[in-house]
Amino acid sequence: MMRCLAPLGWALATAASSAAPLDALLTAMPDTGAARGRLELAVEHANRSLDPFPDAAVDPSAPTAPPGSYRGLTLSGSYRVLDTLTLSAALGQRRLDDGIDVYLFDSWQLAGQWRMVEQQGLRPALALRLAAWGNASDATESNTPVQVPGAVLNSVTITRPSDRNLQLDLIGSWRLSPAWGVSAIFGVGRTQLDYGSLSATTTRNGCNYDLSFKGNDIFGELSGPCSAAGGVIRQFYDRSGDYGVDVPREIAWRGDFLQLGANATWRSGAWTVQGGYLFHGIRREAVDDIAAGRGNPVQRINHVFVLDASLQLHRHVSVFLRGQRSSRLFFNELPVTYNSSTSGSFGQHFTVLTLGLRASF
Repeated sequence: MMRCLAPLGWALATAASSAAPLDALLTAMPDTGAARGRLELAVEHANRSLDPFPDAAVDPSAPTAPPGSYRGLTLSGSYRVLDTLTLSAALGQRRLDDGIDVYLFDSWQLAGQWRMVEQQGLRPALALRLAAWGNASDATESNTPVQVPGAVLNSVTITRPSDRNLQLDLIGSWRLSPAWGVSAIFGVGRTQLDYGSLSATTTRNGCNYDLSFKGNDIFGELSGPCSAAGGVIRQFYDRSGDYGVDVPREIAWRGDFLQLGANATWRSGAWTVQGGYLFHGIRREAVDDIAAGRGNPVQRINHVFVLDASLQLHRHVSVFLRGQRSSRLFFNELPVTYNSSTSGSFGQHFTVLTLGLRASF
């Protein structure tokens, strides 16, 4: 989980892997060495200079999107309770700016990892890791028009959107030499989204209305003075017959996911370098069928590549630089942002650079 000089090297070499959902660097042997605990502070950054949107190679005719950016800050830590049992936790905040709206999410993670088998010859060390993690926001507001079957929503506000995830990983690791180690990962999990309330604005017959949703029931109220030929409707009620939405299934979906991955670690002196790959596939209930029925792209698979290099500055302190390349944005890291209207936005590549500091104790 942490990285230090020779006596602590393998224990500290995998600090980046301890905070779900960055799982490409997981290892079954994160806790060998004298140090029992570690702390890590990491700052993440990404913007259009790293990944232009849209991808001209995919769609040369696509319109140019406004400049956007992503920032993240995470504080994580772990403690080796027993030689074979390590507990870890993380708190963070993520800021997404799509050039029009800004979204803030608080992230959390709790995990426990138990190494049940030690390496012996060709037999790998085996560990089970159980993690619960999620993301939440007080509210998200989008001022980008959303097309639903019966109307165009000029703005949409969701209060208390969140995702909760439960994940179980089986990890096999081989220490090939004092300098080299490799690991393989198999994981399954469950995702559940939730929200407090949904409201929106729309225009009907030239008049602006505020909409409030209760389940699939919609109540509309005139939001300001308006004059229209044939009279003005001040209030209306709809049970989704006209709007054709299924709110709970579209923004509070459930899904099951599977992950497969492998990584390698190399250590020499004060340097440790890790590289990993992770395949992530998810099957969501209802929401993807709804998105596809409206002609929106559906994203179910993501490929993640991670490269992490750390330098030991002191017996108990190191710095690291990490690059993470995803083929489909971060829908497996921020499931709360995926719904029937946003699914098409997850088709672009995404690169995050992370700079951090690790300390052991």
